[in-house]
Amino acid sequence: MMDFTSQFWSYFILVVTVLSLIFVIVLAFVNRHRVSGATETTGHIWDEDLTEYDNPLPGWWLYLLYLTVIFSIVYLILYPGMLPNGGILNWSQIERYEKEIASANESYAAVMGRYAQSSPSELATDAQAMKTAARLFSQNCALCHGSDARGAPGIPNLRDDDWIYGDSPEVILATILDGRNGIMPGWEAVLGGPEAVEDVTNYVLQLSGDVVFVESAKRGEEKYKTVCIACHGPNGEGVPQLGGVNLTDRIWLHGDSFEEIADVIANGVLNQMPAHRDILGDAKSRLLAGYVISLSN
Repeated sequence: MMDFTSQFWSYFILVVTVLSLIFVIVLAFVNRHRVSGATETTGHIWDEDLTEYDNPLPGWWLYLLYLTVIFSIVYLILYPGMLPNGGILNWSQIERYEKEIASANESYAAVMGRYAQSSPSELATDAQAMKTAARLFSQNCALCHGSDARGAPGIPNLRDDDWIYGDSPEVILATILDGRNGIMPGWEAVLGGPEAVEDVTNYVLQLSGDVVFVESAKRGEEKYKTVCIACHGPNGEGVPQLGGVNLTDRIWLHGDSFEEIADVIANGVLNQMPAHRDILGDAKSRLLAGYVISLSN
């Protein structure tokens, strides 16, 4: 179906182009005549003495038009147009693109090879490497994390010192290469309903030092130790190996209001960081890891 559609539009454009050229040729031929002797008019007169003359087109203009038509026909024959397989020159847009990519890869091979042998920490201190990394970030990461890398609701801020999976260069590189799937299940039914969710929310806020309803937080502590401790740890400081966030640092990925935190506990959230291994490769991913480290530092 796709091949048929593609061929249809190719032939449609070809027919329209050829008909347009024929129309231009006929139009030029009809208007090529020159009047010798008496000057003719179209018969149109305005304001009693304003006459419209039927002057021929200038010869230089017609010759220029003929040359343009000839050029168009030759172009359509030489390049993909009237003839299949890319015309007489066998020119291909895909082949041209592949040659340019191959040339670029050859030019940057030595530089990228050095980057591939360097650690993200080393690259983070390389000013020239970070200029390249900044462009990579703009092209691949800014859409989600923002041009200033400060994130958005549900998307981590890369400029602070809060790391869900850990802050080591190896972990940051692994996140870029292979992505992450963050899953926080909804716990309302397991906890025992909306009131239990409110209790746990009060306890979670208490962990971060906020003023809460003390009795409610006490009830929430028991629920927390039963349901939440496995991922967030006994003190709420998180379990990076599982992606369990730190609940004590007053950094809230999905909003810091009581209602927003309660909603996350009750209904859960699902976050995904796409893998970039196949998109960027190892060297560029190392550059980005170094760039992220430099932002945090």
